[in-house]
Amino acid sequence: MSVEMTAEEVAIMIRARQLFREKGLAPNADISEICQAAGISRKTGYQWAEKHAENVSEQKKPIENELAQIQAEYARLKKEFDQINLENRGRKLAWEIHGVDAYLASKKSTMSSRKKKKR
Repeated sequence: MSVEMTAEEVAIMIRARQLFREKGLAPNADISEICQAAGISRKTGYQWAEKHAENVSEQKKPIENELAQIQAEYARLKKEFDQINLENRGRKLAWEIHGVDAYLASKKSTMSSRKKKKR
């Protein structure tokens, strides 16, 4: 059975298992055992867990705002790039249709031949 988890959740769970081993607790210890090992009541343990969750969410807010700004900037730049790319493809097509490349090539070759003749 596969459970979808974020990278952060996996990292937290791995770190929790490491802490269980370091503190000498069973990996399947319940809340009461954890709080007893810490020397606190279950109520205090839940309060600490809630406070810690709030701190983590507070730390995430600036990062999420920055991510949203970066994503908006990316979308704007991508739209601008697509517009410029379309214009460039249109110019290339117009040059091909009107033979501008061939015309410029012929002008370039006549200019170089004139210079050679004058010398």
